[in-house]
Amino acid sequence: MSKISVLKFGGTSVKNIGRINHVVDIVSKQKNKCVVVVSAMGDTTDYLYDLAKRISATPNKREVDLLLSTGEQVSIALLTIALQERGIKAKSFTGAQIGIKTDNIHSCARIVDICKGSIRAALDEHDVIVVAGFQGQSDCGEITTLGRGGSDTSAVALAAAAGADECHIYTDVDGIFTTDPNKFPQAELLDTISYSETIELARAGAQVLHPRAAELARDFNIKLRVRNTFKPDNPGTLITGDSNVEKVCRVKGVALDSHQAYVSFIDIPWQFSFLTECETLFLRDNIIVDSVSQGKGSCENTRCVQLSLRYSDEAIFRTILDELKNQCGAKDVLIDLNVTRVSLVGAGIGNAPEIRSRAIATLNSARIEPRLYSSSESTISILIDEADSSRATQLLHDQFISLPEETECVAVTSPLTVGAHSSRQLAAASDSMRAGVS
Repeated sequence: MSKISVLKFGGTSVKNIGRINHVVDIVSKQKNKCVVVVSAMGDTTDYLYDLAKRISATPNKREVDLLLSTGEQVSIALLTIALQERGIKAKSFTGAQIGIKTDNIHSCARIVDICKGSIRAALDEHDVIVVAGFQGQSDCGEITTLGRGGSDTSAVALAAAAGADECHIYTDVDGIFTTDPNKFPQAELLDTISYSETIELARAGAQVLHPRAAELARDFNIKLRVRNTFKPDNPGTLITGDSNVEKVCRVKGVALDSHQAYVSFIDIPWQFSFLTECETLFLRDNIIVDSVSQGKGSCENTRCVQLSLRYSDEAIFRTILDELKNQCGAKDVLIDLNVTRVSLVGAGIGNAPEIRSRAIATLNSARIEPRLYSSSESTISILIDEADSSRATQLLHDQFISLPEETECVAVTSPLTVGAHSSRQLAAASDSMRAGVS
């Protein structure tokens, strides 16, 4: 098959008929056969989910997937009609129709396979195929959705299946910035960024690209280019392979994540495998443990555990915490949702103690007190009060990006908080706690 272009357009790009026609202008200029992946129009997904929440505080996930998947179907049909009106040979496909197979986990399914034969056959017959992002079909024949931002993942997976070497992600900003340009005018556009830095920025709360999409692109060596739909001639930001040699550690971006909670479990019996049970319950509803701290409880043979958690639905989140409290026999659970995680992202910075020290000192000098903080190879994350989030972002951006200072990497093992993102890590942390390690 000849070279194939893969283009993905987000909800703002297809928000109305005028914008859909603008997308047609972009697609019509492509010289290759195209796979076009689209999201639901504008805020359709939020609107549909809100309808379900008006009926039930915790709606059934299968039915929610069935409901939300209709948003993308509207987009693909309208865009295909518009393409056909321009004389372009186009056809639309749902995720199931094009052969996107997923696991059976509703609301956050993962793609397990894509039928390459279906893509080839569709492109043999048509110049453009328009595919619904964000959705697929399980082995059981159920419609599934990939979670928020899943259309990015759909696009990269389809690029891999089609044999494309590049995927263009069209959105409503010029590319990837050093921080949110809508909130902070000092934000700078990045010409290039590595896969790993993009993944960490996305996980830290940046909204431009889904981390699973960047992970897939890295795994299949697909170049990503994030571009502005409304400035189609601008090159945007190129996401490509990591450098083999990293001479200096440098902060590439500052991200905020407000979907955070600071949770304290009071007086948990030591014999209860708390962190292991956390992982079991949290995985079920896609709640992420970012960092953990613990200390002795007020009663003998008890402990108190503080967690920084990322959640998407508050009602479900509180239900899970109540269930965990009953299981572990804690005396009480305290929940603070008025917190934000601010993260510095850059290759190797988690192993550079100078950067971490400067970040903490910068916040302390402004009387911003960290609640918890953690670090990985490419990220330093600090949980702070939500009221301080904008000021903290500005201070850290000024300190590390607007007036950067190159800091040599020094490989160290962080003794700070426990980053708990897998069952193995959580179990190990739990064992350490039983041995009395903070």
